[in-house]
Amino acid sequence: MSYDKQTAEFIATVVQNIPKMSGDVMQGWIGNPKALQKLLLGLCPSVNEPKEVSLLRKLASVQVEGVARFVVDDDTLQAANIGWTGDNFKKFFAKKVEEDVPACAIAVHRLERASSDAPILTELGDRAEISLAHLFELIKKQSKGETGQLLVNGYANVAYVRGTDGNLWAVLAAWRSYCGCWGVEADSVEDPDGWRGSRRILSRDS
Repeated sequence: MSYDKQTAEFIATVVQNIPKMSGDVMQGWIGNPKALQKLLLGLCPSVNEPKEVSLLRKLASVQVEGVARFVVDDDTLQAANIGWTGDNFKKFFAKKVEEDVPACAIAVHRLERASSDAPILTELGDRAEISLAHLFELIKKQSKGETGQLLVNGYANVAYVRGTDGNLWAVLAAWRSYCGCWGVEADSVEDPDGWRGSRRILSRDS
């Protein structure tokens, strides 16, 4: 039997890399060629199989400053022009204190398709959690609804921040054009409803 050059090279490579095995094992495969063929087919998936498409597309990396002490109070909300806060935010983030927050880079992602929080958190890994101080810094840069890295069309900008209860929450910030201010709320990361595509997702960049 003759083979083309590529097939011959492939067979030779397979032969060169066969692990050592006993005579009984080799004879077993010799006596069951169909099983051997099935095994080899399972080891050779098509290289053209579609790859899983990422949930997030990185749009930008934004440098944010370090903060010695950050407190969520009326002055902080006013400085960022946050005119509305939801019940969960009030319960788990009002009076929250963050100390010695280091400067870092925040990655801004576009959510490519609808998803709950769990797959997003899995894709982000240990980069998912950011500080509330850094989220507020980004909001403050667009406090009047100016164009920037955050969406100002009413869609949610989502950051994963730890609340005073010790749990990670999905903190969403949305520009409310009808009142000329920002609104913030916190949703459980176990909420099955999730987020629609095109929302912005924030994370640490490294």
